Amino acid sequence: MTGGRALETVVDRVADLLHLRIGLRPDRTMRGRLRRAIRDEAARRGQDPTAYADRLMVDAGWLQGLLNRVTVQETGFFRHPEQFEVLVRDVLPELSRPVRIWSAGCANGQETFTLAMLLEDQGIEGTVVATDLSTDAVRRTSAARYSDREVAGLSADRIERHLTRVGDGWEVNERVRARVSALQHNLLDPLPPDVLSCEVVFCRNVLIYLSPDQVRRFLDRIATNLAPTTTLFVGAAETIWQVSDRFRAIHVGDTFIYRQRLAEPASSPQSPGQNQPDGRAAQSVTTRPRSTSPVRARTSPVTASRSGRPVTRAEREPARSESPEPADLLEQAAQAAIATGDYDAAVVAFRKCAYLRPHDPVTQLHLGLALEAAGDLGSARRAFATARRALADAGPDHTPAGLEGYASAEILKLLDSRS
Repeated sequence: MTGGRALETVVDRVADLLHLRIGLRPDRTMRGRLRRAIRDEAARRGQDPTAYADRLMVDAGWLQGLLNRVTVQETGFFRHPEQFEVLVRDVLPELSRPVRIWSAGCANGQETFTLAMLLEDQGIEGTVVATDLSTDAVRRTSAARYSDREVAGLSADRIERHLTRVGDGWEVNERVRARVSALQHNLLDPLPPDVLSCEVVFCRNVLIYLSPDQVRRFLDRIATNLAPTTTLFVGAAETIWQVSDRFRAIHVGDTFIYRQRLAEPASSPQSPGQNQPDGRAAQSVTTRPRSTSPVRARTSPVTASRSGRPVTRAEREPARSESPEPADLLEQAAQAAIATGDYDAAVVAFRKCAYLRPHDPVTQLHLGLALEAAGDLGSARRAFATARRALADAGPDHTPAGLEGYASAEILKLLDSRS
């Protein structure tokens, strides 16, 4: 067996192991990262790749070393600020004190300390539990030290109030650090006791790396173990309606939050995810409402309906618009169809929208997801491929409306996993 083929065999074995242990989805982009991590770790351990893989199967310490290297720790302070705006304006005012927030997949801790700073700024009694699979990430979060580049998302005012210059970097001040606890946790494992009282969960840009079945199981654990009123935030490039029917998306401001879906009468419309073909659950991509659209739903703090289900004014009142574009109306109609589980209607609306926006990768992406949910996998793959071509043609510096904050390479990676 040639050296290249032997390495690919090792990558196959290790990919299977990681899928079993942490739910990692071995798409093409992640496979390249895994190959490099195996090569580097084997060299560091003084092993050839085959002997290294044999040891991984039985040595938890070696496996953790690989996980620390292969997991993605890219994050930032106040990344996607619209979600933090909704948290402060619409979610925190409704919660009892002290507030408990779970930062699941905390990476190097910038998201965690963003949440802690918001609690401090608002004078709200509360704490943040940070968890990550990587022990390196947990150590970085506990250390609370960041370089000049890593604090780029913070305003000068927040840097002055919450950070102290230490050497050539910055350290988060004690008042904010005291609000944070960090621990290692695998999302495939039972929820740690520390998070069971959390009323808000931030799990952003983590689920895209897991297999759909493992995403569903994780969401089931949240729905089963946390309070029904718990608010879930996922990444701006993620959605969960294709994977789980236990949550509903609520449009608030320029983003979405997720709350548990209460049991509905048997005659009610089909729940999202119920008609997935052959149990297939699509790993997903969506966008926040397009900033270029004049259509903006009126929102107010999240309140509760008579049944106890949290609702927003956007759910109770029709959105008001100023001469909306036809494509915007079609997109709204498609999203409304998705909310009721009518994927066929969503496909029709997204097809019309794609006719009006033939070169828009986001529209083609939505169409592909709707087709996949409706069971038309061949057409879905073609839509994903069209979206990929449109994004590639736009160039590496172009970010489609609604995907601000994400590099084209990140979206291309997600499209590669579906086409």
